[in-house]
Amino acid sequence: MSFCLPSDTLNIVASDHRPFTTKQKAMGKEDFTKIPHGVSGVQDRMSVVWERGVVGGKMDENRFVAITSSNAAKILNLYPRKGRIIPGADADVVVWDPEATKTISASTQVQGGDFNLYENMRCHGVPLVTISRGRVVYENGVFMCAEGTGKFCPLRSFPDTVYKKLVQREKTLKVKGVDRTPYLGDVAVVVHPGKKEMGTPLADTPTRPVTRHGGMRDLHESSFSLSGSQIDDHVPKRASARILAPPGGRSSGIW
Repeated sequence: MSFCLPSDTLNIVASDHRPFTTKQKAMGKEDFTKIPHGVSGVQDRMSVVWERGVVGGKMDENRFVAITSSNAAKILNLYPRKGRIIPGADADVVVWDPEATKTISASTQVQGGDFNLYENMRCHGVPLVTISRGRVVYENGVFMCAEGTGKFCPLRSFPDTVYKKLVQREKTLKVKGVDRTPYLGDVAVVVHPGKKEMGTPLADTPTRPVTRHGGMRDLHESSFSLSGSQIDDHVPKRASARILAPPGGRSSGIW
């Protein structure tokens, strides 16, 4: 996944946050289909992505902001109200310390659940302050938010960031006919040289040896053939004689 995020194959990283305890997950110990879906992850999502992505050298800071904030706002048709810091947008801001470190542990987490998938993982990148619609809800490890402060956001369907690509792709995939002037000239037949024309003419195309049983070519079979006429057939052949003598001539003993 860490290689797909920088290349835009994957666009966002969600937490799938739905915490359960170990005892609740044990509902599926005999039948895995009864395991409650979801894990805790909203608290550690951004730190894990920063550690694996930015610190790991797979993406830059701008891509980190896109996959953790901006792209989600665009897909949900909330951009630029969400996912961007400009006048008129919701003041949802995270003050990020890229040099700070933390060790993830279920014993120190404030999210629900009694276990953590990233237990004992040391991460660079820690949020110092979180601001939601202009109100500080987290600062230096202390939460200051209250229940019931959320706000419903009506959403439009068919976000441009998704459907404009699909519409354009459909346009490029349409089959278009090519207008051509009918050919009214003569038709030439091409056959293999040295072969008689029998039945349907064969195209003058190169061939290769037939594959052996199993689909592999016989590498010991040569494609070079001396059958038929040769280019030097018109050259007179010279008479030759075989000399039965070793190299350097025949020799004999001196006694």
